[in-house]
Amino acid sequence: MMKNLLALLSLLSCLALSAASPRPLRHPPRSPPLDSSETWNNLFTMCKDARAQDKDHETRLIPRIPSEKMKDGTMCCGNVKILEYYLNHILHQVTGSYSRMDLVRHELRRVARDLEPHCRSNLAGHEHFQSFTENLQLAGQMYKSNATAHNKAIGEADILFHYLYETCKPQA
Repeated sequence: MMKNLLALLSLLSCLALSAASPRPLRHPPRSPPLDSSETWNNLFTMCKDARAQDKDHETRLIPRIPSEKMKDGTMCCGNVKILEYYLNHILHQVTGSYSRMDLVRHELRRVARDLEPHCRSNLAGHEHFQSFTENLQLAGQMYKSNATAHNKAIGEADILFHYLYETCKPQA
């Protein structure tokens, strides 16, 4: 009886100590919209509307991420920076021309809010973000219209969301 009580106290002490010890957050917590089929469906509908208006199917704004970088988790913050750019400079200006835009915008804000604390001081992925903003600026010049470039970016929002899903995984 005494051995069992000592074993139980020892186990509880270990659990209490491990719960109290701070661990560095290497990967962000999982944002619920990333796992929501409803969010994915709304996003695909919005992107489909944007792509229907897009005549240039050769240009891509969001840079491709090599599969090895996709798996190592270093690109999460670069994708979060692109998401914040979308929310602050592209999606906030758009009204009514895309199905389910308000629903998607709300869910993307949630993802940004959930992941931003993890990326606040993390500079990883800055080149990825810079490539996107340069591509967007060049597209605006090429199309002679920032609105057309923004439409292309909206059509690629599902690519960004996929990248967030793949690169912002919680630590196992």
